[in-house]
Amino acid sequence: MKYDKILAKSEPEETLLEHTINAIDVWRQVKRQYFSYYPDVQFWKESFLAILFHDFGKVSSNFQRQIRYKGKMPGNYLRHEFISGLFLYANDPTKYRESPHSLFAVFAHHKALRSDLFTKVVDLEILEDNILPFLSEAKEMYEQEWKESFPFAKIERAIEFLKKDYHFLLKQYQNGIRDFMLTDSRMKPQDRRLYIWHKAVLHESDWAASGHTALPKGILYDKDTLTGKVVEKLLKEKKVVTPSEFKWRKFQEASWKQREENIIAIAPTGSGKTEASLLWASGKKPENRIIYLLPTRVTSNAIFKRLGEYFQEDNVALVHSSALFFRKDEGDRDFDKKKYLWDKTFFKNVTVCTVDQMLTQGFNLGHWELKTFHALEARVIIDEIHLYTPYTLALIIRTIEYLKENFSTKFYLMTATMPSKLKALLQKTLGEVQVIEDTELLSRARNFIEVRDEQIESLEGEVKEQFDNKPNLKLLIVVNTVDRAIQLYDTYKDFSKRRGLNIICYHSRFIQKDRKEKEANIFKLEKSEKGGILIATQVVEVSLDIDFDLLYSENAPIDAIIQRAGRVNRKGGKSETKMVVFPHSDISEKIYDVPGILKNTLSVLRAHNKKRLTEKDFIELVDQVYQDYEIEKEENYQKGLFKYGDIQSDHRYIMDLNTDERIFTREGLDSVTVIPDKFQEELWNSDNLEEKEKYTLSIRRKRFFTLRSSPKDEQGHIFVAGKYSIEKGLEFSPDDRQAVSHKSKSV
Repeated sequence: MKYDKILAKSEPEETLLEHTINAIDVWRQVKRQYFSYYPDVQFWKESFLAILFHDFGKVSSNFQRQIRYKGKMPGNYLRHEFISGLFLYANDPTKYRESPHSLFAVFAHHKALRSDLFTKVVDLEILEDNILPFLSEAKEMYEQEWKESFPFAKIERAIEFLKKDYHFLLKQYQNGIRDFMLTDSRMKPQDRRLYIWHKAVLHESDWAASGHTALPKGILYDKDTLTGKVVEKLLKEKKVVTPSEFKWRKFQEASWKQREENIIAIAPTGSGKTEASLLWASGKKPENRIIYLLPTRVTSNAIFKRLGEYFQEDNVALVHSSALFFRKDEGDRDFDKKKYLWDKTFFKNVTVCTVDQMLTQGFNLGHWELKTFHALEARVIIDEIHLYTPYTLALIIRTIEYLKENFSTKFYLMTATMPSKLKALLQKTLGEVQVIEDTELLSRARNFIEVRDEQIESLEGEVKEQFDNKPNLKLLIVVNTVDRAIQLYDTYKDFSKRRGLNIICYHSRFIQKDRKEKEANIFKLEKSEKGGILIATQVVEVSLDIDFDLLYSENAPIDAIIQRAGRVNRKGGKSETKMVVFPHSDISEKIYDVPGILKNTLSVLRAHNKKRLTEKDFIELVDQVYQDYEIEKEENYQKGLFKYGDIQSDHRYIMDLNTDERIFTREGLDSVTVIPDKFQEELWNSDNLEEKEKYTLSIRRKRFFTLRSSPKDEQGHIFVAGKYSIEKGLEFSPDDRQAVSHKSKSV
């Protein structure tokens, strides 16, 4: 085989030398962009060598046979990274034992860095005639780049090393490299940052070269640019008639003026916190990312669309468990897994995602090195910071601390309600931080508050009377469990149909394609001139930007109550709107497991019964409810703090986590993705993974273990027992809790 036919890629064909030259070209771009952040010449030399030889193992005859026959040729398949890394090591064992970071980046640039990374024994075939010409080119590239002699003086010895028996090489790797560096715990916390830099620079160079994709040019915008985009959006939505009508609010102006600082922003729902955070983020350099973190997928989808209007959609990524499906369903048919892989690493200028996507970097999960690297001096916006459970909040705190200290990341934390003790904790975490409050709207009162003693199920007669008096009423009913939401839907379904009302049941147990349709129908209901009823669970609290007339709510923590109230008279233009709160059910104590919070909430609301509360009143109520709550002493908070550090140390700071089954970024919300059994016959034999994803939903892990379910199909999907309908979602009955059974592939 001629040297110039040694392939690195097959579709389209690209030689090893061509790919290496392309990767080095990208590396130079990365170096120009980031040298000022890491001006260590030795690092960049080691990184250059890693790029130069990251695919060197493809010279083996094993690899060339497989790539030419697209894996269909029988024979011994060899992981080329194994040979690439061993060649580097053999040339300078002393250096790589002292500083192995770039070496491990090469070993793990395709597969997870774990103790079992290389285990399969093969008959190695290395031809010296394939090696020497490439080495000559590599030597020339190095000397041209650095204007000094090639550092590997004993190449012949390294070549002879590679021509040894594979068993010998594997033993050298296991004993001389892997076990020496990892099993013996020679890695320290500070090694993590250096490894992240090496791995990220290698990935950016390799991926961009392989995909012939340009690195993001970066975006730079100022206050005037954003003002123009916002006005354009408002004109399109007919919220303003002329540009002169638009004016930034005081707390938005303050966010812009403090754009070099970390910020805690407290502002009511509907006050323009998103735009305030973007004004703050305008203080970044062009190459620095904006990472916008939200609590739910639905809110992420909405913000993705909004930021796409401001920054152009090509510059904005959406990342969460169903983002790939969402993008395709929105009409981007060319969006595929490869593009989504780039998005998942925060590669684009702006990334909108659920908070979990950021937290996984602390657990060495899912290309965590690139995610962390792209947080370098990034502007990270965290919305609704008060919503997270103590465990998840602890992970957020640890993430902020790590990124702030090691990657100079800046944070904008915003919420409508902020208990004083949470604010103090966040201030301590951020250090130098500015607190900005929207005082303009604090005196605004949107709704009357009424507290009842009877259960929410007793409302049937009153609901009918409400629609007698106001046929076009938009009624929102919010309860704390899916089962209770379904029961109430059954209660009002016939009545609604007789009256010609639109009634919608909305919760977390709808498959993806139906949930999207539900959300569209909710917005139609809100804008309709006809009346209707929306019965929902907690998913409505932050998921939907809706404006209803009347709310009946089961009691929940005060901050959740405030979020629910924000879905009634949201814009403040209605009169006589009301929120009625009913006692919570016993199971709510398990859902909201912070001791005394539900009881305290009901107590302070009763003290303000039948009053029209202002935004300032609500803030004071939050502090009253949480006055005795010490979040830092919470067991689950401490568990989150410990878990974050424990995983990193347990995995030697640089090794990838084997599985995410041990880690749940939201305590109590650990779930299993399933497909309702109704669709098993239709989908079991399907190989269309994208289509199957449309039928998935998540249920609590504890609930899952009580249900009949199938084994995983070939794509890893599980079908679970239960009655499913587009009206009510997935329902369970005693019959669903029986011995495990499944349908075979012949279904």
